[in-house]
Amino acid sequence: MWELSIPLHAPFATATGRVAERRAVLVSITDGAMTGWGEAAPYPGGTPDSVDDAWRTLERGSVLSPTAAAGLDEASADLKARRYGKPLWESIGGASRPIPTSVAVGLDEDPVARIVTTGAAGVKLKIRPGNDVARVGDVRALFPDMLIGVDANGSYRWKDRNGLLAMDGLGVEYVEQPFPADDLTSHARLRDEIVAAVALDEPIDSEAAAIRAIEAGACDVLVVKPSRVGIRTARTIHDLALAGGLRIKASGLLETEIGRAHSFAIATLPAAVFSDIADASWYLSGSVVGSGTGSCTGYLTPTNSPGIGFDPDPTAFARYVVRESPLGSRIWD
Repeated sequence: MWELSIPLHAPFATATGRVAERRAVLVSITDGAMTGWGEAAPYPGGTPDSVDDAWRTLERGSVLSPTAAAGLDEASADLKARRYGKPLWESIGGASRPIPTSVAVGLDEDPVARIVTTGAAGVKLKIRPGNDVARVGDVRALFPDMLIGVDANGSYRWKDRNGLLAMDGLGVEYVEQPFPADDLTSHARLRDEIVAAVALDEPIDSEAAAIRAIEAGACDVLVVKPSRVGIRTARTIHDLALAGGLRIKASGLLETEIGRAHSFAIATLPAAVFSDIADASWYLSGSVVGSGTGSCTGYLTPTNSPGIGFDPDPTAFARYVVRESPLGSRIWD
């Protein structure tokens, strides 16, 4: 495994804080002939563990931190798909169809400039009370047919809902995590007041959490992040959503190409109607694959290559390595 620290092109600001570099741990598993890849990518303020937690628990083979377990599960799923000669998306039951890209725009960024620069098919605007309606209005005025979603990272309270209602009037497709993670009641109430889908992100960290959200009637969409829960649990949450008449949004934690490939596989599942599929180069100043996967603009089509479809290039990410270590067979004992 390798810990990487890759600077962002520009700081990425949300209602919970600002990130200027992305620290993550690439995890590889080999059977001697093939290698599977995953990524443990704790996000400051967005996951309960840190990069140091992930590294320490992986290296010691102890009880894994949440994102360490997710990264190891990703690597295992990638290796399994490669051994069967199938692309990851096919091995988890996805379908080969073009997936629209979506660029996430931080609070400090100009959304119009980001859309023009990337050529994304859709946009997710980070918002908070007082920095919301005008941002959506500017984008809608220039891109009348674009899919627009907003993500508040839990920064609103029920008294702030007029802003949410105003954005709904501008035709946003979804409102992601408007209220705090533990306030399922307000999310359920909001569903009765807006046309846009209400999406839950931060609370969806396990199968049990997904069941609670569904039973509470708190959302129309579950945000599914394999970087948070792993591929197997991500698929389970998708199935729960499908059985409950809900939809999912495939998303991630601002990862490298490795983590994003796993999110992309989730985006091909039947209940996936929204996603945060984007090119890692839109955010990160460095790559783990060099020129390997190419770039995307409006739509991205699944590859037929086994597993995630590519291997990282250690020479490409060597300059970003903070530390490296073999996991050792003890983790499987």
